[in-house]
Amino acid sequence: MQASGKKQSRQSALLEVIRRNKLSTQSELRAALVDRGIECDQGTVSRDIRELGIVKTATEDGSYVYSVLEQVSPFVRTTRLAVLKQMVRSVVASGNIVVIKCGPGNAPAVGDALDHLGLTGIIGTVAGDDTLLVVVAEGAATSDTVSQLKKEIGIS
Repeated sequence: MQASGKKQSRQSALLEVIRRNKLSTQSELRAALVDRGIECDQGTVSRDIRELGIVKTATEDGSYVYSVLEQVSPFVRTTRLAVLKQMVRSVVASGNIVVIKCGPGNAPAVGDALDHLGLTGIIGTVAGDDTLLVVVAEGAATSDTVSQLKKEIGIS
């Protein structure tokens, strides 16, 4: 498995661990990943937390645990989807690249929204002024990613 595939698998596992467990330290997160056979260091866990939009939330007893932002605040996901629906004009695939056309100056905001939605198969985005390139992971079906994007955005 290439590095991008390992990262995607690790991040998926991290999200699952957080959704199923009440963990409050990066050491606990790392240990849970290691228990699943995923070797990583604390720096990697820290980067994954930042990239995935994972936050700490207060529990009823006053302690803090890691949570997926969309679980804590559905408003955030709704806001990001609203950005996509308002700014995206078209979505077209070529190989493992998806080209998203936006209004002038909107590509960076669309890229940020996509990066934080956690859509499967996307390993990164590059934004210009009105065009966004979405890189689809090797082995992932670009057509599935386009369908998922169009469904989320609400375009056909």
